[in-house]
Amino acid sequence: MPVYSATRDDEIDRCFPVISQLRPHLERAHFVEQVRRQQQRGYHLAYVEEDRKVHTAAGFRIEENLAHGLHLYVDDLVTDSETRSRGYGTLMLNWLAERARQSGCAILDLDSGVQRSRAHRFYLDQDMKIFSYHFAKRLH
Repeated sequence: MPVYSATRDDEIDRCFPVISQLRPHLERAHFVEQVRRQQQRGYHLAYVEEDRKVHTAAGFRIEENLAHGLHLYVDDLVTDSETRSRGYGTLMLNWLAERARQSGCAILDLDSGVQRSRAHRFYLDQDMKIFSYHFAKRLH
C-alpha cells in the first residue's frame, strides 16, 4: 500500500478528519490554508489511503539543528481511531524513516503528548527511544 504526498488542496482537505483527531482545535475552514502556509516553510503532509478513505496522516519537516544535525521531525502522526492496529501507522513510520534516510538524515524524531500512552507503546514497539522531555510555555 503506498504512502501519498498531499500536494493538492483536495488531498490536504481529505486528511483533515484524521489530523483533527490529533489536533481537535483546528477548523476545517482554515486547514488547507494553514497547511499551505506551513508548506512554504518546509512542512510536508503525507497520508495512507485505502478504499478511498484516509487512515493515517503525518506532517513532517526535514531540518537541521545543533542537537541532531540533519533530521526528519514529525510534527503530526495519527491513525484514524476506527482503523488503529491494522498496520497503517507502522507503514507510515517506516515510510518516514526511509524518507529520512534518502534525505541524508541520521535521526527521525517526534514529540508526543504525555497523555498518549497507546502512542508511546507504539513508538517503543517501533524501536524508538525516549531521549528527552519537551518543555513549553504558553505566551498568551
